Amino acid sequence: MKDEKHDNEAINPEMAADIAESTEKAPEDLGPEEVAELLAALTQCRKELAESKNDYLRAHADFDNFRKRLRAERDQEFARGSDRVLSDLLPVVDDFERALAAVSENSTVDSLKQGVELIYRQLVNLLERYAITAMEVEGKPFDPKYHDAIAQVVNAEAPEHTIIGVAQKGYFKNSDVFRPAKVAVAVAPAAKDE
Repeated sequence: MKDEKHDNEAINPEMAADIAESTEKAPEDLGPEEVAELLAALTQCRKELAESKNDYLRAHADFDNFRKRLRAERDQEFARGSDRVLSDLLPVVDDFERALAAVSENSTVDSLKQGVELIYRQLVNLLERYAITAMEVEGKPFDPKYHDAIAQVVNAEAPEHTIIGVAQKGYFKNSDVFRPAKVAVAVAPAAKDE
């Protein structure tokens, strides 16, 4: 009996109006059987609402777990990719160690230069395996999508906004900028007032 009283108290004026519309009778004209039937329907609706809410919370938790798992897998894949690159760099380190071990008092500058050039080519080939290529920027027009201007140099010989010096090479990965080039850009000399 207490539950019925609690259910009756939970019916607000809007619910009473909805009930009245559905039965086409005024709430005061309803008999005890009709009230019991409506309360049973209300209880069923509340039960379905609770089940729907529970299903929503489960789906939300499942999605949250999926997102966390996806993030962890992405981090693991990134670590594996980094490990591959680092593994490919180890032969270059080995070659540097051999070059340093071969340096003696009898070594010439030319032999050292040749060794360093071989290691440099090995590094460039490694970068190319990962689709990373150097930008050719000298003498080309400045483009902020590809270049970072770190200096402006007054130069009457070069066209204005042309790259006349490279402080740090830029690189592409596939056709995207991997690292912009740091460049010096030509500017026209200021006109002298006479």
